[in-house]
Amino acid sequence: MAETGGGGGGGGTVRVSVDVGMEPAAAFAALLEGLADGLARRGIRFEGGPQGRVLQGEAEVGRVVAWQPGERAALEWRPAPWRPGDAAQLELRAEPAGGGGGGGGEGEGGARLTVELRGLDAVVGDAGELTGWFASEVASALVTATSPAALGDWVTDRQARRPSGARSRAVYQDPVYHRPNFAVILQELALTPADYLVEVGCGGGALLHDALASGCRAAAVDHSPDMVRLARERNAAAVAAGRLEIQEASAERLPFPDDSFSCAAMTGVLGFLPDPVAVLAEMRRVLRHGGRLVVLGSDPELRDTPAAPEPMASRLRFYDDQELEALGRAAGLGSVRVVRRDLAPYARGVGIPEEHLVLFEGAGSRFLLARKD
Repeated sequence: MAETGGGGGGGGTVRVSVDVGMEPAAAFAALLEGLADGLARRGIRFEGGPQGRVLQGEAEVGRVVAWQPGERAALEWRPAPWRPGDAAQLELRAEPAGGGGGGGGEGEGGARLTVELRGLDAVVGDAGELTGWFASEVASALVTATSPAALGDWVTDRQARRPSGARSRAVYQDPVYHRPNFAVILQELALTPADYLVEVGCGGGALLHDALASGCRAAAVDHSPDMVRLARERNAAAVAAGRLEIQEASAERLPFPDDSFSCAAMTGVLGFLPDPVAVLAEMRRVLRHGGRLVVLGSDPELRDTPAAPEPMASRLRFYDDQELEALGRAAGLGSVRVVRRDLAPYARGVGIPEEHLVLFEGAGSRFLLARKD
């Protein structure tokens, strides 16, 4: 639900709300988390709490003036620094929706989440200008966000390309259906205590956890803040002991010196990379001479299966044997070869339910093996 009021009577008020099937306090926490994440991707930092504020670059554009945990946050909002005397009011609140939560609620109750901005007429203008701003900047953004392309991108990012939110954290905390791939990678790497491993796109840190059991040291990157936090929590003892470093960073620009690592791994990432050769070249850069690399492929056979459903499938790039090998060679890697490994035995070994073992049967998954010569 979205409303707007303008001119003298409405005070330039914009109100957007959604009914969800969650307990209000939990819904409010999810609202704040999602808002902070979305703003951060647009260069705006939201700091919650009684002394919270909102920063765009170094400029403070909002500050918390009321904070009721699980219920309400009110901010003094300054959208027009060229008019320092004019301030608006931004309010976020959660309240019981009642009667099943309305559209989108499940079961009895639920929560109504509302974001309300008041006092815009002082800086936007009269009712006609406010309507124009609302239509072009708010309503069009809502329509665009729910278009097939944008919604598909959001679902893909949220679940796989840049995982975030409680659901993804639960999945990546113990990604049991990824463990057969992990087992192959660890078998191919044959880690020892003398190794120093780098993982690109570490997700929730499950592969790192298993790798560290060898006694090796490791470092990793992921571009999802949620996954970085989860991976650090999952491997807190190794981080505290100085055996593991995890950073939020881009795969195209690894924050490590040349010739640092004895081995490298990447799983579940390749198909999403806009420039896979650049990423593989970066992995080569940080490997020592003779360092070994194992990368899980992105198999065409997985398209439109539970491993690569829509909307992810149409946003993935798939590689056959020749294409996968060509990526490694173009990145300057040596001893490049593509192998196929039957995942069914590994799936049984890690406890995949019997009824789902069929998902791991077939010709075998592709893995790119290479070295830095």
